[in-house]
Amino acid sequence: MEKSGLLLLMALALQSPAIPAWEAIKCIAPINSNLQKHWRQKTLQIVIDPQTIPEASPTYFAVLEAIDRMNRNPSNFRYVFAGMDKNPGVALNNGESEIYSKDLGAAFANNSAIEESDADYSPSCTATESDIIINSHYRLQRPPTGVNKLAFTDDKHQLFVYGGSNAHLVATIMHELGHSAGLHHEGEVMNLMGGNNLLATNGDKVDAYIGEDAANGLIALHGLSPQALEEISVSHWRYGDKLAAKDGSVFSLHYRTRLFDANNTELPLTCPYRHPDLNGALISACPEPVYQVHPGQTVKLEFTFENAGKTQAIGINADYVLSTDAIIDDSDQRLLSKKYLLKRDGQPSTINTQITLPKALAANSQFWLGCRINIARRGLKESNVANNVAYIAIQTLKSHPASPSR
Repeated sequence: MEKSGLLLLMALALQSPAIPAWEAIKCIAPINSNLQKHWRQKTLQIVIDPQTIPEASPTYFAVLEAIDRMNRNPSNFRYVFAGMDKNPGVALNNGESEIYSKDLGAAFANNSAIEESDADYSPSCTATESDIIINSHYRLQRPPTGVNKLAFTDDKHQLFVYGGSNAHLVATIMHELGHSAGLHHEGEVMNLMGGNNLLATNGDKVDAYIGEDAANGLIALHGLSPQALEEISVSHWRYGDKLAAKDGSVFSLHYRTRLFDANNTELPLTCPYRHPDLNGALISACPEPVYQVHPGQTVKLEFTFENAGKTQAIGINADYVLSTDAIIDDSDQRLLSKKYLLKRDGQPSTINTQITLPKALAANSQFWLGCRINIARRGLKESNVANNVAYIAIQTLKSHPASPSR
């Protein structure tokens, strides 16, 4: 067997079992209890309320970006922006789907946004309307207190999971648009419908994306679009834990990927790094993990790979690189190349890959280990290439640890 074929089979063995993780929204009223929310037209035509989200405001542009991102999903479900709302007032069951901002009060201070649908009132749980309400009173307990914590930004330093205080507004709206299409919260895998959203990061820039689980669920609910493109991603986030929501559903919590030694022991960090706690203190002291390594050391690098495109199993090339900054690009030193076969089964693949650091690596210096991916077969087009790189920071010590005595 050729080496490339062997690597593909090895990658298959690393995949999780093909168990669907996504959850569908089900109605709970006596007239439609346990029926699955569905759309006959598979199209959400939505308007923006100009009173609470003025045209050309930051939230307006965040809504447009979220709609664009969600329209890159490989299913038949589509989101159509129908402009600014020309009718007075906003309300459920008024004949139009609206996005608006509202103070939801102290009882909803932990909710960044909510989605409401007329499917709840339909005997067949059929949706014809979906409203998304962005909470202007999203005030988690973390500092600074008393201010809204949603930001339209691609700067990681402003976001809570990278040491700032805010949640990512585009990812938040994408999450609610997922609800509109029929996706419920999910707590078993890393996914858009979890509690931490999905963000790919290169340098200081973050990029919100749909991810494998949501794409898999949208295809199951609405069918595969003939116009669907491929979509692969790599991230320094992984599934970490689950968190119960007030409505009885379960969120997924996402933790940073790690760096291990050759014996699968997580390497020491330059300073303590804490997993993001949505209501906890800021993590500004050590906003990102930085692992201590030795020149020439063999390590195992952990990243999460996803296939959210039209092809159920797609081959990718992965280049593992050494960089002098957190921006992973073609100029970085390549350490290892691998081939993987990613399955779109709703189970993102968190994979450990063994690499050996250069012996000539400067001591007492910070570097970044990165991964760049692309589709192995030429000519296939992706819906998003901004999420094709990821990094983990390292700090080199003086020398390689001494070999154990015999």
